Amino acid sequence: MIMWDDMDMEDGGFGLGSLIGDGAEIAMREDRDLVFAREYVRLRALKSKNPAELACVRAGITNPEYHIKVVAERQLARPEVQRLVTEAESSGLLIERTEYTRDLFLDELQAVHERALDARNFTSAISAVKTQAQLLGFMDQTVNINHTVTAKDLDLATLRAMVADRAKPVNVIDAIAMDVEN
Repeated sequence: MIMWDDMDMEDGGFGLGSLIGDGAEIAMREDRDLVFAREYVRLRALKSKNPAELACVRAGITNPEYHIKVVAERQLARPEVQRLVTEAESSGLLIERTEYTRDLFLDELQAVHERALDARNFTSAISAVKTQAQLLGFMDQTVNINHTVTAKDLDLATLRAMVADRAKPVNVIDAIAMDVEN
């Protein structure tokens, strides 16, 4: 088990200290905490698996040095986050899935991938990664496009040019016919 005391606490454990000033970092962390709390409550009400992990991803709370499960546990253990979660629960947020976005699907697929790896179900894990790659546009897709033109839509010159192009023989091999006797 990883102890919270072992983690780098200088910048909140999110790797932000060197990128932005202290005041801006605190404001950014508070905004992320609020987004995390609202997403956590919403996802838990929707009975999503790993709501804390998904809420961390959607709030932008990640740390490449630690697994997302560790970051999520640490986020939930913080007293100010617990207070925000309690406030979000008591405010009666409207819990309803109203929009579907590419990011939502990518987050859900990442959760599926992680659960599949934990269960050693590699086929499902590969399928989730493949679907993520398709959504991100990294996979080649073959698309057939059929285009038809009717003669009524063309002027006479264009129609004659098309007929002349198609009348030309295509892939004709020049050869000499020879009689071969055995």
